[in-house]
Amino acid sequence: MAPETVRRRRGEQLESALLAAGWDELVEAGYARLTMESVAVRARTSEAVLYRRWANKDELVLAAMRRHRDVNPIAAPDTGSLRGDLLAYLTATSEALAGFLAIAAAAAFSGLSFGDGATPGEVRDQIIGDRLLPRGAIYQRAQDRGEIDLAHLSAAVLELPFQLVRHDLLLDLAPPRPARIRSIVDEVFLPLVQSQVKDLTPSRERQPEPMPGDLFRSIRQAQRKRIEEWSRTRDLTFEQAMVLGYLERQPGVIQRDVAEMSYTTPANVSLLLKGLERRGLVERRTEGGRKRVSATPAGLGLVAGLDAVLAEADEMVFASLEPDERAGLEALVAKINAHLPGAVEGS
Repeated sequence: MAPETVRRRRGEQLESALLAAGWDELVEAGYARLTMESVAVRARTSEAVLYRRWANKDELVLAAMRRHRDVNPIAAPDTGSLRGDLLAYLTATSEALAGFLAIAAAAAFSGLSFGDGATPGEVRDQIIGDRLLPRGAIYQRAQDRGEIDLAHLSAAVLELPFQLVRHDLLLDLAPPRPARIRSIVDEVFLPLVQSQVKDLTPSRERQPEPMPGDLFRSIRQAQRKRIEEWSRTRDLTFEQAMVLGYLERQPGVIQRDVAEMSYTTPANVSLLLKGLERRGLVERRTEGGRKRVSATPAGLGLVAGLDAVLAEADEMVFASLEPDERAGLEALVAKINAHLPGAVEGS
């Protein structure tokens, strides 16, 4: 007889508890040792309750796997660039799915049946579903920033990086290495997207006059491109390099400070910091009841020379100006900055 339940559960609450118990039993005991009885004991109910919902343990295990997949979504990051978003999302998702797939593969080798005559694609969809397919937020933000034109990109192209990472996951049952993810993004996807957009861009004569915001955007993009080139030589993304540079100047800040500096959300900063922490480039310590972030010596070593690159990027952008023109521009920008919300005197 199963142990007495603490309180009666019904409907979705009961089914969620049963599936959570099924997943926990699968993880701890493995598919071969999992039984309807062992799940019932863990869920503190009877086998009859399970059999009213699932005809056998295969159906229960598959349902438990789908539930675990669905209740652990991965938010699309907002790093400020399409490249940064893709690198962060593909890395986080592949790391989250790798353990899940290893458990699923072990269950399959132990006898789990995915249904009579199920094709490999159907098996894949039952296990992963659409976890690695874009939700739209990443690409919509990229379009809003002017990086891509969704009207000129097919669904097959947009799905390409996700499908390649999914293929690697199913083949290796381990997260793709950072170099592999960068290769997918930098050498396959971005050149393809940029070439398609370039081929379909109207001729210069037909382009509208740029708005003032477009002018400043082109300056930022030119600066960013130079810094990204430098960052890649150190196996860093643009966002990672800028955060490490900030931590070099401001060691021991709290995570919220990093989020404000990078104009992104605390959740996305947490994801970025976790990646740096895994590489031993940052450390988080609790001081005075608050978690503080600092760059490690290894992290500081990677961003040595960043200030020089930032100065080089500025010089590249303003090289065509005469000294008096540059001085005039700096005075105008300072005047604008002085009237912006949150402006700091002398900045």
